[in-house]
Amino acid sequence: MKRFIRHALLLGASTACLLGAPFSQAETGTPELNPIGATQYVESTREFSEPGRYCFPQTTRRGKLDKTFLDYHLLIAPEDHLKTGDIFVGFRRNSQPDALWLYNGSTWVAADDNQYPYHKAFIPLSTLEPIIPTSISTSGPVDVTEFAGDGEIWVGYGLRKDAEATEEDSFQDMISNQRYYRVWQIGDSDAEAKESTICLPISQMTVTTGYMEIIATEK
Repeated sequence: MKRFIRHALLLGASTACLLGAPFSQAETGTPELNPIGATQYVESTREFSEPGRYCFPQTTRRGKLDKTFLDYHLLIAPEDHLKTGDIFVGFRRNSQPDALWLYNGSTWVAADDNQYPYHKAFIPLSTLEPIIPTSISTSGPVDVTEFAGDGEIWVGYGLRKDAEATEEDSFQDMISNQRYYRVWQIGDSDAEAKESTICLPISQMTVTTGYMEIIATEK
């Protein structure tokens, strides 16, 4: 006798705060099943009868210094939209101004560490969309207590001029053209007052909902 065990893992659905925009909704996706296992998606397109706005803070900081979440939306200059480049998240100390560490999404690496075998960019070799989200807390809250009043978080991007250009070339392009921005002086109690809000016009939205279906057979 066979016993079938089915496990569904939600991949997620996005929700947004939309200002002053009624909408209608229509499902456009069709689930597809696989006897071994499949990821199913359903897309819902929402048309707005009048243009609305989607607003969100450029910088979001939550928690105390010993458990900090920091997210930042990097704005790419219009002349660089859709070019190829790298996104860098950096950390430096006022007490060590010549030292810079880069965050690649899991590890902080010294920018001048030429022996590190993996990428140092937060997002390497990417098409530069107009707005790119970054973070220093992708794996959970970060303890920055010891850097209060001394440490700074920076975010920036560099361009790859051609197919032969490397991540190091992109980093040097960022430095040379000053495409980096101080996001947070750690311990700055006035940080929230300095944050800006990004608002995007919106007339249509697509929501993709999916789940993974795994079927195991046991005799």
